[in-house]
Amino acid sequence: MITKKTATDRDRMETATLATVSKSDKVRSVFENAPHYLKRQGVDIRVRAETVRSFARSIHWKRMLDVGCGDGSISLPLLTPHSHCTLLDLSASMLAAAKGNIPDGLEANVDFQNVNFNKANLDGRSFDLIVSVGVLAHVDSPDEFISKLAALLRPDGSLIIEFTDARHLTGRLGRLIGSVKEIVAPPKYRTNLLSFGEVSQLFSRHHLKLVSAFRYATIPIPGIERILGHGMLYRMVSLIFGKWPRNRAAWLGNEYICLLTAN
Repeated sequence: MITKKTATDRDRMETATLATVSKSDKVRSVFENAPHYLKRQGVDIRVRAETVRSFARSIHWKRMLDVGCGDGSISLPLLTPHSHCTLLDLSASMLAAAKGNIPDGLEANVDFQNVNFNKANLDGRSFDLIVSVGVLAHVDSPDEFISKLAALLRPDGSLIIEFTDARHLTGRLGRLIGSVKEIVAPPKYRTNLLSFGEVSQLFSRHHLKLVSAFRYATIPIPGIERILGHGMLYRMVSLIFGKWPRNRAAWLGNEYICLLTAN
């Protein structure tokens, strides 16, 4: 016999499940248009890729997991004949692009998972290095997301994660400008608005120690890359913020690329 309380609890669980699936589908739909996203985010991808590459030079690893891998342009350049990489992304379009970016002769060193990270079956594996760039704003629960990342790291393993400090002045300015655009083109879903302080607390809660960080920002004006061009915009970002480990004017940056270790 199903009691009224049990039925109510079941209804709540079903509603929560539907809401989760709905958000995942919305996130997937945004990133399925891979060419549009990759073109629009070209400068960010370039800065993030070179910073991740610099961080990785100090890490000894054989097994890497890239959560939200996109077209693989951030993690695949790290691959060697003696290492293995698992690429995971919600978007089948992004994974198709990543398959075309595997270094020659290393196809057997890469496997793919087209699935929500929360539902990914990784067969009890652990990883020396996990990379997650541009994902934290789009997950259902940042706490659960970081908890699972930490659980997949081997002892003393490394996590490279990128996120936006939405409470930073630059982030607030970007949201203000973006809110005008949203009047004409409302977003498909709301991203998680996190501060560096909030994310730092999540790191500590899940026993992740911050080793290093690189901060930067792009000009928060929609369409600025079409006006200046990606090359000019990248040079401006590099001129202002430098490159890791020589990070200039970090206080202006609302984009954080962090290197952490499991402890």
